Amino acid sequence: MTFPRQNLHTHCTFCDGKDEPEEGVEEALRLGMTSLGFSSHSFTGNPKVDGMSDERGYIDCIRALKEKYCDQIKIYLGVERDCFTEISGLEGEYDYKIGSVHYLKIGDEYEAVDWSRDRLRNTCEKYFDGDMTKLCEAYFELESNVVSMTNCQIIGHFDLVTLFSGIDDTNSENRRFVDAEMSALDELLKTDAIFEVNTGAMARGYRNIPYPSERCLKRIREKNGRVIISSDCHDRSKLLFGFDMAAGLLQKCGFKEVYILTDQGFKPVGLS
Repeated sequence: MTFPRQNLHTHCTFCDGKDEPEEGVEEALRLGMTSLGFSSHSFTGNPKVDGMSDERGYIDCIRALKEKYCDQIKIYLGVERDCFTEISGLEGEYDYKIGSVHYLKIGDEYEAVDWSRDRLRNTCEKYFDGDMTKLCEAYFELESNVVSMTNCQIIGHFDLVTLFSGIDDTNSENRRFVDAEMSALDELLKTDAIFEVNTGAMARGYRNIPYPSERCLKRIREKNGRVIISSDCHDRSKLLFGFDMAAGLLQKCGFKEVYILTDQGFKPVGLS
């Protein structure tokens, strides 16, 4: 497939990524990419919620790379904002925002949904009476508000909770799960935000399909939602991991185009 490869979900050493930002740029150039977006996890004052400790340094670094490589590649300055991270006063500096749910807040505690299977199981036992579907319902209720809570243009890994929940997101027999999932999806489809088709868990060997599931993608297509492909890159060797597979899945679900970011905003490009 020959559609333009652009990854806007790229992490680096300013948060939990493996590579220095410039190493990511160099890899993008090696791959022949014409644009790249960085999206470090947003600043937070809560030590239990991952985020940048030096947001000003991150912004200045990416801006310096923009200038250094301006004749070779277009670089965009983004941020992945969790719904529980604090607004730092630097929001206006970004070219775009990815809105994500990584945590459930229960009382004063923040419990990650994507840390490990054991940690999620412990959260389920402690707070949800061992009912994993009940935990997923709480996740999707929060997810349904991710756009309003983060003011994002891109919805990150919509069904992230399926990573370690043990609930097969291709199974339509768990009606409580599907109803919660579809309710959140329909609420987000009322917004202008673009749904990310995220291959990050594939790159790490956790899944063989992207987020969100085929069932979700068909619903997004049915309701004329927009999609963008990303690798949720934490290692530059996986910068474009699974893009062709994701594009093929989108075509199977009836999509004819994906979106990329340009200086004029988000624009559609054909899947071919």
